[in-house]
Amino acid sequence: MNRRIIAFLTGQAINDAGDTFSQIAVFWTALSLTGSAISVGSLGGVWTFSMAVMSLISGTIVDRFNRKGMLIILGGLLGVVSLTMFALATTGSLQIWHLWLFLIAEAVFGMPSALAYRTLLPDLIDKEKLLRVNGAMSSWGKVDNLVEAALAGVILKLWGPGPIFLINAITYFLGAVSPFFIWTLKTRSRKPSTRWRPLADLRFTTRYLLKERLLRRYALLNLSTGIVFAPLFFMAPLVARAVGMGSEGYGFLQSLMLGGLLAGSLLAVTIGAHWPKVIVWLGGVALYSLSFIVLGFWLSLPVALAVFLLFGLGWTGERVYVRTLVQQVLPSAHRGRIMGITSFLGGVLKPLSLSLAMVFVDRVGLGTVLVAVGALNLAMVVLTACLLPLREEGWTLSTPET
Repeated sequence: MNRRIIAFLTGQAINDAGDTFSQIAVFWTALSLTGSAISVGSLGGVWTFSMAVMSLISGTIVDRFNRKGMLIILGGLLGVVSLTMFALATTGSLQIWHLWLFLIAEAVFGMPSALAYRTLLPDLIDKEKLLRVNGAMSSWGKVDNLVEAALAGVILKLWGPGPIFLINAITYFLGAVSPFFIWTLKTRSRKPSTRWRPLADLRFTTRYLLKERLLRRYALLNLSTGIVFAPLFFMAPLVARAVGMGSEGYGFLQSLMLGGLLAGSLLAVTIGAHWPKVIVWLGGVALYSLSFIVLGFWLSLPVALAVFLLFGLGWTGERVYVRTLVQQVLPSAHRGRIMGITSFLGGVLKPLSLSLAMVFVDRVGLGTVLVAVGALNLAMVVLTACLLPLREEGWTLSTPET
């Protein structure tokens, strides 16, 4: 592979490294300030809704503008935001509304940056190498994140959230430099029009999406799976508190989840490179859904450790296999907008489901909610298997009109 592409991928892996630090800092700080699960739910709701809205907007942007330039500018802005949070934390001025604004800024700048990277990658990497690159990037990033998740809890206890935001800023600035390595490389994508008409572009892609039955079903399933998945992602601090663990325990649970993602990503890069993508995806969802149901019945430290490891392992199917499959089948002219629309549908109702889940946690207990949410995720596996092709050959789309 071209050395410049490797340097670019390395920078993007570093860019992703600080996210785990900041997530743990934000949600544990909120839980410490308020002592209520609803505070975690409200922050998660603001974050996921902002991400959903920005997904829809970002798709029209990344398909029309220079994706390399976007990665540079947005990475720099994210670094400035993190430096601001560092200043607030070190001066003792950090408040709950600052955390809200930070997550909104992460969505506003981070979502188009992430989408620019995801849509640029298929135009840099040959199709037969894309799964291995996605798996390698996931593995590489999760090695960093695994260590960072464990360290984040310790850093929070010893020095507070300030150093975490500083580390986050440094990783963003380093990631912003990486696109310069590939600036002169040509991509295989269609050259965007010089005239940008975002609403017309969005309508054009929506018509194409509605015409394709496969995409219609995938988008609607994204809406449903987003609703039932959202609460699971924000359960780690609540589980840590319920089993008697502090901020270090929260970080350790996140490390286990990332360790599972790392193990799954390494499998994808090696012996799993030719495994059936959809079946691996659905099998992974079934695995972590069942594990959370077990945790709901037996809420204890040993079970929690096993469950979060399995959570990461099962989540690999969606983060590596299905992501690669979608990248492969989507036409370049629509890739950003279709990913944006499906991400919007997957995230727009997450705040509602997350808020409801946290209200029920405070009222009926964590165990009951874990069982219910795990069962709903398991039901989505069955529905997805009925509506989407299980074989990769069935994922074909027509050529879009010009």
